[in-house]
Amino acid sequence: MAYYTDKVSLVRDSMGNIDLFRLTEGNIIRYHFDRKSMKNTEAPVAKDIHMEYDVYIDRNDIIYLIYQDKDMDLIFSIIRDEKMESVKLTEEPMPEIYYLNMLVIDGVPHVFYFTLLSGKERKYRIYHHYLEKDKWITHMVDDIKVRELLNPMSILRTDGEILLSYYDYTDSEHIFIKNFNLESKTWEERTQLTDNRLDKLYIDMIYKENKLHLVYCQYEEGNLQVRYERYRYEKGFVNKEIEEEISNYEGPENPTLIYYDNKLWITWVELDRVLSRYSDDNGETWSPIYLWKESRKSNIVRYKYSSIAEDEGIILNYSFGKFSKDLSFIGFGPLDNIEVVPLKKKSLLRLPRDLPRIKI
Repeated sequence: MAYYTDKVSLVRDSMGNIDLFRLTEGNIIRYHFDRKSMKNTEAPVAKDIHMEYDVYIDRNDIIYLIYQDKDMDLIFSIIRDEKMESVKLTEEPMPEIYYLNMLVIDGVPHVFYFTLLSGKERKYRIYHHYLEKDKWITHMVDDIKVRELLNPMSILRTDGEILLSYYDYTDSEHIFIKNFNLESKTWEERTQLTDNRLDKLYIDMIYKENKLHLVYCQYEEGNLQVRYERYRYEKGFVNKEIEEEISNYEGPENPTLIYYDNKLWITWVELDRVLSRYSDDNGETWSPIYLWKESRKSNIVRYKYSSIAEDEGIILNYSFGKFSKDLSFIGFGPLDNIEVVPLKKKSLLRLPRDLPRIKI
Protein backbone atom coordinates (compact mmCIF):
# COMPACT_ATOMS: atom_id res chain seq x y z
CA MET A 1 0.00 0.00 0.00
CA ALA A 2 1.28 3.54 0.71
CA TYR A 3 3.12 5.54 3.37
CA TYR A 4 1.37 8.87 4.00
CA THR A 5 3.24 11.87 5.36
CA ASP A 6 0.12 13.65 6.67
CA LYS A 7 0.56 15.39 10.02
CA VAL A 8 -1.44 13.25 12.47
CA SER A 9 -1.34 13.39 16.29
CA LEU A 10 -2.80 11.03 18.90
CA VAL A 11 -3.47 11.86 22.55
CA ARG A 12 -4.76 9.46 25.20
CA ASP A 13 -6.36 10.59 28.45
CA SER A 14 -6.51 8.95 31.88
CA MET A 15 -9.73 7.08 31.00
CA GLY A 16 -8.21 5.52 27.89
CA ASN A 17 -10.13 7.76 25.49
CA ILE A 18 -8.31 8.60 22.26
CA ASP A 19 -8.26 11.89 20.38
CA LEU A 20 -6.83 11.98 16.88
CA PHE A 21 -5.94 15.35 15.37
CA ARG A 22 -5.33 15.59 11.64
CA LEU A 23 -4.41 18.57 9.48
CA THR A 24 -6.29 18.35 6.20
CA GLU A 25 -7.09 21.03 3.62
CA GLY A 26 -6.06 23.80 5.99
CA ASN A 27 -8.24 22.60 8.86
CA ILE A 28 -7.47 20.65 12.03
CA ILE A 29 -10.05 17.90 12.52
CA ARG A 30 -10.51 16.22 15.90
CA TYR A 31 -11.70 12.60 15.98
CA HIS A 32 -12.75 11.55 19.49
CA PHE A 33 -13.00 7.84 20.40
CA ASP A 34 -14.88 7.32 23.69
CA ARG A 35 -13.72 4.10 25.34
CA LYS A 36 -16.79 3.69 27.58
CA SER A 37 -19.56 4.34 25.07
CA MET A 38 -17.54 3.07 22.06
CA LYS A 39 -18.79 6.09 20.12
CA ASN A 40 -16.77 8.16 17.68
CA THR A 41 -17.26 11.86 17.00
CA GLU A 42 -15.64 14.15 14.45
CA ALA A 43 -15.46 17.94 14.43
CA PRO A 44 -13.17 20.73 13.18
CA VAL A 45 -11.32 22.51 16.00
CA ALA A 46 -9.33 25.05 13.96
CA LYS A 47 -9.55 26.50 10.47
CA ASP A 48 -7.25 28.34 8.09
CA ILE A 49 -4.08 26.65 9.31
CA HIS A 50 -0.91 27.68 7.53
CA MET A 51 1.22 24.56 7.97
CA GLU A 52 2.33 23.79 11.55
CA TYR A 53 0.50 22.64 14.66
CA ASP A 54 1.10 20.52 17.74
CA VAL A 55 -1.01 18.89 20.46
CA TYR A 56 -0.22 17.83 24.04
CA ILE A 57 -2.23 16.40 26.96
CA ASP A 58 -1.32 16.94 30.62
CA ARG A 59 -1.96 14.84 33.74
CA ASN A 60 -5.28 16.67 34.32
CA ASP A 61 -6.65 15.56 30.93
CA ILE A 62 -6.34 19.08 29.55
CA ILE A 63 -5.53 19.11 25.83
CA TYR A 64 -3.34 21.94 24.56
CA LEU A 65 -3.34 22.88 20.87
CA ILE A 66 -1.04 25.39 19.18
CA TYR A 67 -0.81 26.35 15.51
CA GLN A 68 0.13 29.09 13.07
CA ASP A 69 -2.81 30.33 11.01
CA LYS A 70 -2.82 31.72 7.47
CA ASP A 71 -2.52 35.27 8.86
CA MET A 72 0.82 34.04 10.26
CA ASP A 73 -0.33 34.49 13.86
CA LEU A 74 0.33 31.92 16.58
CA ILE A 75 -2.89 30.62 18.13
CA PHE A 76 -3.02 28.78 21.47
CA SER A 77 -6.06 26.72 22.54
CA ILE A 78 -7.08 24.69 25.59
CA ILE A 79 -9.68 21.90 25.44
CA ARG A 80 -11.11 21.01 28.86
CA ASP A 81 -14.30 18.96 29.43
CA GLU A 82 -15.20 19.36 25.75
CA LYS A 83 -15.00 23.15 26.05
CA MET A 84 -12.40 24.96 23.97
CA GLU A 85 -10.85 28.39 24.55
CA SER A 86 -8.44 30.04 22.11
CA VAL A 87 -6.22 33.10 22.25
CA LYS A 88 -3.90 34.79 19.75
CA LEU A 89 -0.38 34.87 21.18
CA THR A 90 1.22 37.22 18.67
CA GLU A 91 0.71 40.97 18.55
CA GLU A 92 1.51 41.04 14.83
CA PRO A 93 2.12 38.43 12.10
CA MET A 94 5.37 36.51 12.45
CA PRO A 95 7.62 34.73 9.95
CA GLU A 96 6.74 31.23 8.83
CA ILE A 97 7.60 28.69 11.50
CA TYR A 98 8.85 25.12 11.06
CA TYR A 99 8.62 21.98 13.22
CA LEU A 100 6.37 23.46 15.90
CA ASN A 101 6.58 21.44 19.14
CA MET A 102 5.03 21.77 22.58
CA LEU A 103 5.59 20.29 26.04
CA VAL A 104 3.47 21.04 29.11
CA ILE A 105 5.27 20.68 32.44
CA ASP A 106 3.35 21.25 35.70
CA GLY A 107 0.72 23.20 33.79
CA VAL A 108 3.28 25.40 32.02
CA PRO A 109 3.34 25.20 28.20
CA HIS A 110 6.76 25.24 26.51
CA VAL A 111 6.71 26.02 22.77
CA PHE A 112 9.57 25.39 20.31
CA TYR A 113 10.04 26.07 16.59
CA PHE A 114 12.45 27.15 13.85
CA THR A 115 12.30 30.37 11.80
CA LEU A 116 14.34 31.20 8.73
CA LEU A 117 17.02 33.89 9.22
CA SER A 118 18.69 33.81 5.80
CA GLY A 119 17.60 31.75 2.82
CA LYS A 120 20.83 32.46 0.97
CA GLU A 121 22.97 31.25 3.87
CA ARG A 122 20.44 28.58 4.94
CA LYS A 123 20.41 29.85 8.51
CA TYR A 124 17.61 29.21 11.00
CA ARG A 125 16.90 30.21 14.59
CA ILE A 126 15.40 28.01 17.31
CA TYR A 127 12.90 29.78 19.60
CA HIS A 128 11.57 28.68 22.98
CA HIS A 129 8.57 30.34 24.68
CA TYR A 130 7.08 29.43 28.04
CA LEU A 131 4.33 30.91 30.16
CA GLU A 132 5.30 32.47 33.49
CA LYS A 133 2.31 33.82 35.41
CA ASP A 134 0.59 36.02 32.79
CA LYS A 135 3.61 36.61 30.56
CA TRP A 136 5.29 34.66 27.79
CA ILE A 137 9.07 34.43 28.21
CA THR A 138 11.13 34.09 25.01
CA HIS A 139 14.54 32.45 24.55
CA MET A 140 16.55 32.38 21.34
CA VAL A 141 18.02 28.92 21.88
CA ASP A 142 20.49 28.67 19.00
CA ASP A 143 21.20 29.72 15.42
CA ILE A 144 21.92 26.87 13.05
CA LYS A 145 22.88 26.31 9.44
CA VAL A 146 21.56 23.50 7.23
CA ARG A 147 23.29 21.66 4.42
CA GLU A 148 20.23 21.20 2.19
CA LEU A 149 17.12 20.34 4.21
CA LEU A 150 15.97 21.52 7.62
CA ASN A 151 15.78 18.47 9.88
CA PRO A 152 13.27 18.20 12.74
CA MET A 153 14.15 18.68 16.39
CA SER A 154 13.56 16.22 19.22
CA ILE A 155 12.40 17.40 22.65
CA LEU A 156 12.48 15.38 25.87
CA ARG A 157 11.89 15.97 29.54
CA THR A 158 14.58 14.54 31.80
CA ASP A 159 15.15 15.01 35.53
CA GLY A 160 14.64 18.73 36.12
CA GLU A 161 15.44 19.60 32.50
CA ILE A 162 14.14 19.91 28.99
CA LEU A 163 16.55 18.33 26.54
CA LEU A 164 16.56 19.56 22.94
CA SER A 165 18.38 17.74 20.13
CA TYR A 166 18.84 19.18 16.65
CA TYR A 167 21.15 19.44 13.64
CA ASP A 168 23.71 22.11 12.79
CA TYR A 169 26.00 22.24 9.78
CA THR A 170 29.48 23.25 10.93
CA ASP A 171 32.37 21.49 9.17
CA SER A 172 29.73 18.85 8.34
CA GLU A 173 26.27 17.84 9.55
CA HIS A 174 26.16 16.99 13.25
CA ILE A 175 23.53 16.41 15.94
CA PHE A 176 23.76 18.56 19.08
CA ILE A 177 21.89 18.60 22.37
CA LYS A 178 21.16 21.53 24.63
CA ASN A 179 19.46 21.43 28.02
CA PHE A 180 17.10 23.89 29.71
CA ASN A 181 17.27 23.92 33.51
CA LEU A 182 13.69 24.07 34.78
CA GLU A 183 14.76 25.47 38.17
CA SER A 184 17.08 28.27 37.03
CA LYS A 185 15.16 28.67 33.74
CA THR A 186 18.35 28.99 31.73
CA TRP A 187 19.82 27.22 28.71
CA GLU A 188 23.21 25.55 29.12
CA GLU A 189 25.91 25.31 26.45
CA ARG A 190 25.26 22.84 23.67
CA THR A 191 27.08 19.50 23.28
CA GLN A 192 27.93 17.78 20.01
CA LEU A 193 26.84 14.13 19.86
CA THR A 194 27.73 12.72 16.43
CA ASP A 195 31.34 12.75 15.29
CA ASN A 196 31.39 11.38 11.74
CA ARG A 197 31.39 13.73 8.73
CA LEU A 198 28.76 11.92 6.65
CA ASP A 199 25.48 13.60 5.70
CA LYS A 200 22.47 12.75 7.86
CA LEU A 201 18.68 12.87 7.88
CA TYR A 202 15.86 12.50 10.45
CA ILE A 203 16.17 12.29 14.23
CA ASP A 204 14.46 10.68 17.21
CA MET A 205 15.55 10.33 20.83
CA ILE A 206 14.23 8.89 24.08
CA TYR A 207 15.60 9.02 27.63
CA LYS A 208 15.43 6.30 30.29
CA GLU A 209 17.45 5.81 33.47
CA ASN A 210 20.35 8.12 32.59
CA LYS A 211 20.58 6.76 29.05
CA LEU A 212 19.97 8.77 25.89
CA HIS A 213 19.00 6.67 22.90
CA LEU A 214 19.44 8.35 19.50
CA VAL A 215 18.49 7.25 15.97
CA TYR A 216 18.99 8.94 12.62
CA CYS A 217 19.73 8.04 9.01
CA GLN A 218 23.14 8.43 7.44
CA TYR A 219 24.12 8.76 3.78
CA GLU A 220 26.98 6.75 2.36
CA GLU A 221 27.66 6.33 -1.36
CA GLY A 222 24.20 7.66 -2.14
CA ASN A 223 22.31 5.25 0.12
CA LEU A 224 20.69 5.69 3.54
CA GLN A 225 21.14 3.56 6.62
CA VAL A 226 19.53 3.75 10.08
CA ARG A 227 22.12 4.39 12.80
CA TYR A 228 21.73 4.00 16.58
CA GLU A 229 23.81 5.60 19.33
CA ARG A 230 23.53 5.36 23.12
CA TYR A 231 24.91 7.88 25.59
CA ARG A 232 25.14 8.06 29.33
CA TYR A 233 23.58 11.37 30.35
CA GLU A 234 23.52 12.99 33.78
CA LYS A 235 22.81 16.71 34.24
CA GLY A 236 24.66 17.82 31.13
CA PHE A 237 27.41 15.17 31.27
CA VAL A 238 27.39 13.14 28.04
CA ASN A 239 29.42 10.06 27.21
CA LYS A 240 28.94 7.86 24.13
CA GLU A 241 28.68 4.17 24.95
CA ILE A 242 27.38 2.42 21.82
CA GLU A 243 27.20 3.07 18.08
CA GLU A 244 25.44 0.54 15.83
CA GLU A 245 24.36 0.06 12.21
CA ILE A 246 20.67 -0.97 12.32
CA SER A 247 19.30 -1.25 8.78
CA ASN A 248 20.51 -2.24 5.35
CA TYR A 249 21.67 0.43 2.92
CA GLU A 250 18.31 0.87 1.23
CA GLY A 251 15.87 3.76 1.58
CA PRO A 252 14.80 3.93 5.26
CA GLU A 253 12.65 6.84 6.43
CA ASN A 254 11.83 8.31 9.84
CA PRO A 255 13.58 5.89 12.23
CA THR A 256 11.64 5.88 15.48
CA LEU A 257 12.52 4.78 19.03
CA ILE A 258 10.01 2.98 21.25
CA TYR A 259 10.48 1.40 24.69
CA TYR A 260 7.87 -1.30 25.21
CA ASP A 261 7.62 -4.51 27.23
CA ASN A 262 11.21 -4.17 28.52
CA LYS A 263 12.52 -3.95 24.98
CA LEU A 264 14.02 -1.04 23.06
CA TRP A 265 12.56 -0.97 19.54
CA ILE A 266 13.73 0.89 16.44
CA THR A 267 11.10 1.05 13.71
CA TRP A 268 11.28 2.66 10.28
CA VAL A 269 9.56 2.72 6.90
CA GLU A 270 11.28 1.27 3.85
CA LEU A 271 9.61 1.01 0.44
CA ASP A 272 6.23 1.77 2.08
CA ARG A 273 6.65 -1.13 4.53
CA VAL A 274 7.32 -1.06 8.28
CA LEU A 275 10.50 -2.75 9.52
CA SER A 276 12.01 -2.93 12.99
CA ARG A 277 14.58 -4.44 15.34
CA TYR A 278 14.60 -4.69 19.11
CA SER A 279 17.13 -4.94 21.91
CA ASP A 280 16.35 -6.54 25.26
CA ASP A 281 19.66 -5.44 26.83
CA ASN A 282 19.37 -1.68 26.42
CA GLY A 283 21.06 -1.45 23.03
CA GLU A 284 23.96 -3.83 23.58
CA THR A 285 22.72 -6.42 21.06
CA TRP A 286 19.94 -6.40 18.47
CA SER A 287 17.44 -8.83 17.02
CA PRO A 288 17.19 -9.59 13.29
CA ILE A 289 15.31 -7.14 11.08
CA TYR A 290 11.58 -7.87 11.05
CA LEU A 291 9.21 -6.87 8.27
CA TRP A 292 5.62 -6.48 9.49
CA LYS A 293 3.52 -8.15 6.80
CA GLU A 294 0.39 -6.19 7.73
CA SER A 295 2.10 -3.01 6.53
CA ARG A 296 2.22 -4.41 2.99
CA LYS A 297 -1.56 -4.27 2.68
CA SER A 298 -2.28 -1.21 4.85
CA ASN A 299 -1.88 2.49 4.34
CA ILE A 300 0.67 3.65 6.92
CA VAL A 301 1.18 6.96 8.71
CA ARG A 302 3.56 8.11 11.45
CA TYR A 303 1.57 9.28 14.47
CA LYS A 304 2.88 11.77 16.99
CA TYR A 305 1.82 10.46 20.40
CA SER A 306 1.07 12.06 23.76
CA SER A 307 -0.31 10.30 26.82
CA ILE A 308 -0.50 10.95 30.55
CA ALA A 309 -0.14 7.22 31.32
CA GLU A 310 3.48 6.90 32.42
CA ASP A 311 3.12 3.76 34.52
CA GLU A 312 2.81 1.19 31.75
CA GLY A 313 6.49 0.90 30.91
CA ILE A 314 5.96 2.50 27.51
CA ILE A 315 8.03 5.37 26.13
CA LEU A 316 7.30 6.70 22.67
CA ASN A 317 6.98 10.05 20.98
CA TYR A 318 6.00 8.65 17.59
CA SER A 319 4.80 5.36 16.15
CA PHE A 320 3.80 3.98 12.77
CA GLY A 321 0.24 2.76 12.45
CA LYS A 322 -2.60 2.17 10.08
CA PHE A 323 -4.00 5.23 8.34
CA SER A 324 -7.61 4.18 8.93
CA LYS A 325 -10.27 3.92 11.63
CA ASP A 326 -8.22 1.08 13.12
CA LEU A 327 -5.70 2.94 15.31
CA SER A 328 -3.46 -0.01 16.06
CA PHE A 329 0.29 0.60 15.93
CA ILE A 330 2.62 -1.42 13.71
CA GLY A 331 6.29 -2.21 14.22
CA PHE A 332 6.65 -3.35 17.83
CA GLY A 333 5.14 -5.81 20.28
CA PRO A 334 4.35 -9.53 19.79
CA LEU A 335 6.13 -10.94 16.76
CA ASP A 336 3.02 -12.07 14.91
CA ASN A 337 2.73 -12.00 11.12
CA ILE A 338 6.32 -10.96 10.49
CA GLU A 339 9.16 -12.16 8.33
CA VAL A 340 12.89 -11.88 8.88
CA VAL A 341 14.88 -9.65 6.52
CA PRO A 342 18.56 -10.59 6.11
CA LEU A 343 21.05 -7.99 7.29
CA LYS A 344 23.39 -7.50 4.37
CA LYS A 345 27.04 -6.97 5.04
CA LYS A 346 28.48 -3.80 3.61
CA SER A 347 30.72 -4.50 0.62
CA LEU A 348 33.89 -2.47 0.91
CA LEU A 349 35.89 -1.37 -2.12
CA ARG A 350 39.24 -3.15 -2.06
CA LEU A 351 42.13 -2.33 -4.39
CA PRO A 352 44.24 -5.21 -5.70
CA ARG A 353 47.68 -5.33 -4.09
CA ASP A 354 49.52 -6.04 -7.35
CA LEU A 355 48.58 -2.90 -9.27
CA PRO A 356 51.34 -1.87 -11.67
CA ARG A 357 53.27 1.34 -10.93
CA ILE A 358 53.06 4.34 -13.23
CA LYS A 359 56.37 5.18 -14.91
CA ILE A 360 57.10 8.79 -15.81
